[in-house]
Amino acid sequence: MRPYHLIPAVPALALVLMPFLPFVNTDGLWFGLPRMLVWGAAWCVLCTPALLLTERLMGAEKAELADTTTAIAAEGTDQ
Repeated sequence: MRPYHLIPAVPALALVLMPFLPFVNTDGLWFGLPRMLVWGAAWCVLCTPALLLTERLMGAEKAELADTTTAIAAEGTDQ
């Protein structure tokens, strides 16, 4: 498992733990809305950049692997 696979786990874990976090699951308002609504909406919005970052890191790794493979193949044909 690559470290970038853990990036989307952070928002997912925050959403799963939402009912158990005492500072979220209490009476009160954040920005005039219930705390759980703000917490859930914020982490749902943060899922998109987390998935984007993971995709970019995976793409960079694949490109690096392809460049290495191409370089090795080119060395083999020169001989």
